[in-house]
Amino acid sequence: MQIVFLCSEYEGLLKTGGLADATRGLAQALRQQGHQLTIVLPRYGALYELPVQQQWQSVYVEMNGQQLGAAVRHLVQDDIQITLIEHHDFFNRPRPYDDGEHAYPDNALRFAFFCKAALAYLAQLPASESPAIIHGHDWQSALGSVYLKQLQQLGKLQSSRFVLSIHNAAYQQGLGWHDLPLLDLCRDDIPQQAPLSMLSIGVLNASQLNTVSEGYREELLSEPAANGLSQLYQTRQADFTGILNGCDYSRWDPATDHSLVANYSAADLSGKALCKAQLLRQVGLADSKMPLFVAVSRVTGQKGFSFLIPALAQWLVHSSSLVVMMGTGEQQFIQPLKALQQQFPSKFRFIEGFDDDFSHQLEAAGDFFLMPSLFEPCGLNQIYSLRYGTLPIVRATGGLKDTVVGLGKRGATGVSFEQPTAEDLMVALQQAESLFNDARKYKTIQQRAMNQYFGWDQAAVKYQRMYLRAFNS
Repeated sequence: MQIVFLCSEYEGLLKTGGLADATRGLAQALRQQGHQLTIVLPRYGALYELPVQQQWQSVYVEMNGQQLGAAVRHLVQDDIQITLIEHHDFFNRPRPYDDGEHAYPDNALRFAFFCKAALAYLAQLPASESPAIIHGHDWQSALGSVYLKQLQQLGKLQSSRFVLSIHNAAYQQGLGWHDLPLLDLCRDDIPQQAPLSMLSIGVLNASQLNTVSEGYREELLSEPAANGLSQLYQTRQADFTGILNGCDYSRWDPATDHSLVANYSAADLSGKALCKAQLLRQVGLADSKMPLFVAVSRVTGQKGFSFLIPALAQWLVHSSSLVVMMGTGEQQFIQPLKALQQQFPSKFRFIEGFDDDFSHQLEAAGDFFLMPSLFEPCGLNQIYSLRYGTLPIVRATGGLKDTVVGLGKRGATGVSFEQPTAEDLMVALQQAESLFNDARKYKTIQQRAMNQYFGWDQAAVKYQRMYLRAFNS
């Protein structure tokens, strides 16, 4: 098939979170299975440094009675066509979605224009290059479902179908009635029984929908997980699937990871101890026979910090375990994490920021990985942790419960707990310590975890099935 991704992030070009990993991982897997891929995304300010091809096009679209133009630039990365929609006022900004504190007030218009300009470009292509599937990702591309229908009414892109992947349903980009003419929408395009947003419009109009795990798909059929859209998801149930994200094991494998001081595998774990010792020296903690708990995370309420911080504050008083965390996010949580470091200088480190190599080193050094999310559509760090033999401690929600088997269950690969409370997390931490002290049992579970497989090749097969269903829906 000719497949086009409309997305706002793509790993290697622009990344703020797991969306970028998912779009690139899936695109590469589909390409390896013989499909032709084109990735369309805005030409953000950071992308002006990329060497683009000399050939480019202009497209013009009408929005709110005005003609707006865009340049369409091209480059190739890993045998995949990258197409950039260039509009200086909309996209040549330091950050893709916000100024560092507040979302850009014109985000709805910016990404509506991105979708409409991208579709206008695709409509200009020769019939032999016309996409079978236009695959949108999250709210930023959701209006592509409507703009495709508008073009089809004009006899263009008749053989194309629009599918929408929801990577995080909490982000919807709400709209008001006054936005409809501005975005070239009418009342027939919008849901009548759900909050008005760019995401809800996409859910209503896409041929097929999916989200990034079976567990999260089930959660979205009810509130509060659906954030007001549960009835809309229910009406689309027949066209709504859960497809678990994959892992790029070419980048996340301790046997080949160039970021590590020593490589290791399930068959030979000796290098893991060297990774742990090196990281503890690096952060200024004494080497210890006690377990090391690590985390790499956005520091937000979604990731469970509202109950993780009080749990750590109580637990570290009596525990001899070590904790090292890295992340960026909300100051309401970052400041208490810095206070924990002052309170427990021999046990706890928090590094504010993000470094890709260091994230790999944390995965390799840890004995356990903390991921107590309030909700988690899929999650990737727990999958990385499994491969690195760093047993995940997760709340049983969304993709976490689809990928990690908790202690006490057959085939356990980590530690899980149910309720989003400090008390339940404290029990999980204590269970982890007890497991670590049983060296034989810990190693058995560790090796089982390292042998789990969640490859993008498996996910790509399921996406192909969804693409085929789009032509029958």
